[in-house]
Amino acid sequence: MDFNNGPNKQNFEDMNAKTQKVKKSLLKNTRSFVIILVILLLLVSANSFIYTVAEDEVAVVSILGDIQKVIVDKDNEIAIEQNKIDSRFSEVEIIQDKGLFFKIPYITTVNKMSSKLITYISNSANIVTQDKIKYQVALYAQWEISHPGLFKTSLGTINQANAIIDEVVYAVIIEKINSLRSDTFLTDKDTVIAELDKSQEELNIQLAEKGIVLRDIEIYQTILPDANIKSTHQKMIAERQAVAQKTRSEGKELYRTTVAETDREVKEIESSAIEEAEGIKGSADAEALEIYANAYSKDPGFYEFYQTLESYKESFDENTTIFLDKNNPYLKYFNSN
Repeated sequence: MDFNNGPNKQNFEDMNAKTQKVKKSLLKNTRSFVIILVILLLLVSANSFIYTVAEDEVAVVSILGDIQKVIVDKDNEIAIEQNKIDSRFSEVEIIQDKGLFFKIPYITTVNKMSSKLITYISNSANIVTQDKIKYQVALYAQWEISHPGLFKTSLGTINQANAIIDEVVYAVIIEKINSLRSDTFLTDKDTVIAELDKSQEELNIQLAEKGIVLRDIEIYQTILPDANIKSTHQKMIAERQAVAQKTRSEGKELYRTTVAETDREVKEIESSAIEEAEGIKGSADAEALEIYANAYSKDPGFYEFYQTLESYKESFDENTTIFLDKNNPYLKYFNSN
C-alpha cells in the first residue's frame, strides 16, 4: 500500500500528528509528576532535619542514645541546679527556650514530655494525732517535670513518678500530722499549712535527683472513723466553749477598761473646765475691782452712795425689819438731813 499518495498519505500524517501530541502530553505530565515527587521528597527530608517543642512541652535530645540536650521553659532555673546532681549530665546542655530546632536525621532522637502541672491524689491512710485521735487522710499534690533528662533516666513515666511521690511524700506528711494535736489539725489551718510548706521544701530536696518538683501539697480529704466521731464532737464543743468564754471575758475586761478610761477623761475635762472658769472669774473680779477703784477715785461720794444703795437692795425687801439707831451711818441716806 502506498502511503505517499492520495488519501492514505493524509491519514498517515494525521495519525503522526496525534502521536506527537500524545507524546508531548505524556512528557509534560511526566515532568510535572517528577517535580511533585521531588517536592515531596524535599519536604520529607526537611522534616527529618527539624523538630519543634511546644510551649506546654519539655524535651530530651539524644544522639545515638546519648543525651546531649534538654529543653525546658525560659524561667526554669531549677533544671540548671538539678543538672549538677548527676555526673552523667555534667556535659548536657540546658536550653531554656521553646520553638523550632535543627537535628541530624536518623541518629538524633527527640523525646517530648508535658510541662503542665500533674495532679497526684493518694489513697486514704490511717493517722494518729498527738492526742491519740485516729483519722483517715488522703493527700493532694501537684508536680511538674523540671529536668526531663533526669526524669527520663530515673522514672520514665508519670505512673512511676506518682509511685515515688506516694512513697516519700506520704511518709513525711503523716509524720508532721502525727506531731499535731487533733484540735490543731482540724481547726488551726495556718499551722497545718505552715507544716505542709516546710514538708514541701524538704521533699523537693529528696525529689531533685528524679527531675521533678512539687508545686503544691494539700490535705485532700479527712475522714473521722465512726468510733471517734462522738468524742471528737464533744471535744470540739468544749474547745469552742472555751474560746467563747475567753472572748466574753476579754469583752468584759475591755468594757471595764473603756468605762474607767472614759470616766477619767470626763473628770479631767471637768477639772480643766472648773480651773479655767475660776481663772476667768478671778480675772473678771480683778477687772471689776479695778473699774470700781477707778470710779471711786474719780468721785468717792458717788461711789459710796452707789455702794450703799446696792447694799440696801441686797439687804431689804417688803418683809424686812431692821432695828438700828437713827444716827447709825448705815441709814444716813434715809435721814431727812
